[in-house]
Amino acid sequence: MRSTGDATPTGHPLRTLLLEDNRVDARLTQEGLRDCDDRIDCDIASSLREVSAQRLATVDCAVIDLSLPDASGLQALDRIHDIAPHIPIVVLTGFDDGATGVAALRRGAQDYMLKQHADGSAIARAIRFAIERKRQARRDLDRQCDVVERLDEIGLAMRTTQLRSTEHPELADRITDHLNELQQVIDQIRGTFTPCEVAPDDGPLVW
Repeated sequence: MRSTGDATPTGHPLRTLLLEDNRVDARLTQEGLRDCDDRIDCDIASSLREVSAQRLATVDCAVIDLSLPDASGLQALDRIHDIAPHIPIVVLTGFDDGATGVAALRRGAQDYMLKQHADGSAIARAIRFAIERKRQARRDLDRQCDVVERLDEIGLAMRTTQLRSTEHPELADRITDHLNELQQVIDQIRGTFTPCEVAPDDGPLVW
């Protein structure tokens, strides 16, 4: 069944970059997407060097093949994730290798598909799921950041109380212990963030 209508909250079609060096496979994928879902626009790049930050800034999702003339294995995935960590990625390959699929997911891909099992409808569904997974991950990260900010506020308040309790050494020592415990919790939360998710100036909190 062919889908029609708006694809995003802003009303524009889903813009997808297909990174595929095999022209026949690329054309079949592009036509398959067009036939099953006219809300997905598919741009094609045949090599990794054709992909730039500017080009990725115009798409909602990237579908990449792992066998490229200028990249092998997961190099293309790593490169795209480095250039545009906010872009959802679907890995599409002809190699039936479960270990590679798991590695791709661990290194930033939202989905992994075998070409022989991927028709236009399946790829379109994977693109939509990848975009939603990425949005959900962003929402989860925002919630974690909110928690860290709140803990920071608590830590600052405790530090202020500590400075005012110089006449009560035992109380000051207890507050110091609690501050150390609080810092450990914050470090554990930040430890779940990937490098691209942490702002450059993020670091240990200083109260």
